[in-house]
Amino acid sequence: MSREQSAQSGIADGAGLPGTAHDAPAGRAVGVGALVGLGALIVAAVFAGLLLPYWGTPAAPVTGDTPPAETFDGRAFSPTRAGSSQIEGTAQIIHTLLGNEAVFSLTTRLPLQQFPFVRLELTGGASLRYFLFWRTAEQPEQQFFAPLPGAGQGVSWHAFPDPALWSGTATTVAIGAFGDAAGAPIILRSLGFHGDSRWARIASVWTLWHAGGSWPASGINRYMGTPLQAGAVFPVAWIGLWAFLATGMAVLWVLWRRAGRRTAITAALLTIFLPWLLLDRLWQAQLERQVALTYAAFGDKTQAEKHAAEADADLQDYAARIRGMLATPDARVVLLHASEGHNHDRLRLQFHLLPANVYNYGSRLLAPGEIRRGDYVLALGALPEFQYSPRERLLSDGRHVYRARRIDAHPLGNLYLISGYAGTASTP
Repeated sequence: MSREQSAQSGIADGAGLPGTAHDAPAGRAVGVGALVGLGALIVAAVFAGLLLPYWGTPAAPVTGDTPPAETFDGRAFSPTRAGSSQIEGTAQIIHTLLGNEAVFSLTTRLPLQQFPFVRLELTGGASLRYFLFWRTAEQPEQQFFAPLPGAGQGVSWHAFPDPALWSGTATTVAIGAFGDAAGAPIILRSLGFHGDSRWARIASVWTLWHAGGSWPASGINRYMGTPLQAGAVFPVAWIGLWAFLATGMAVLWVLWRRAGRRTAITAALLTIFLPWLLLDRLWQAQLERQVALTYAAFGDKTQAEKHAAEADADLQDYAARIRGMLATPDARVVLLHASEGHNHDRLRLQFHLLPANVYNYGSRLLAPGEIRRGDYVLALGALPEFQYSPRERLLSDGRHVYRARRIDAHPLGNLYLISGYAGTASTP
């Protein structure tokens, strides 16, 4: 075999082996694409991060100014609502709640408009809800309050941009915790009031993204990532902007350098999937928080205790009471409530009354022919226009009068059994 034949045979044999020079360009292209994608993500994150503090806020902080700050440690607060408490170092600790409430109170003179951000360092039960309360010198009889989403897990930042509420000179400031602490102490280490700054805005957005909140029915189709509140910056929008900017930068670089297909695909995958992974991690954090809240509310409890811990336990008990008074399980029940449109109590009660045929029509009695003899009218809550005469057994809503017998009176409502139409109500 000649020398040229040997060389050609060696090239042919080694062309498909890993680690040969044939594979080097492909590996280099993937590496370049990864560097381009990561670089684009970093640059895009800087641009999006600079935009984040001004997103949804009317005014921007002045760069270079040192914002004012006023901080109080836990010892400055008094446990005005607590079963037992103590001071440990600089922290105020409430060990047991009083009637499912714990309140730390502070007397001060604080110009609120100078401090639109609050930094709270507090740890407590996972299922507790936290609020900030305050009174002002200008309106001493009015108590203002605002929820503190994300509080109770350490350091949290909160924005108060509404000048209609956050104005004047605060004379009393309080932190309130409400719910079942399940034996966990509430430890208040500090409460700080801060002026407007880029860091305070970013920190408050980050706290809101980790705050969680009640699960809306629309959450099955979309992920909001924050409690619903005015001016909230939703993580989906910001992360989408970040991914869009990074992908655009990567595409421009690929076109400018006329890079190969492997480089372009690698860069595009990184700029799309890394932001998606961050969004997925935020979603997972919300899910873990929901699991913790569910366990805190229902874990290691009997069925009766779980029922008592449910948010609508009173409505379930009331529905069971009503079902026991119906002539048949599928009886017609006209449910009336003073609310306009959808309302939690009326809709949940309608659900718990199943299999009864519940007609959730509004707040007024139906016209003749739409209510029959033997139907029930359930007036949920106060209905000011309703009048019932026990002696004459007449039920009126100011328009129609029906012969009816009240068969149940309860703090949540009244149940009537209709026996016939008695005519229109007389006008005074």
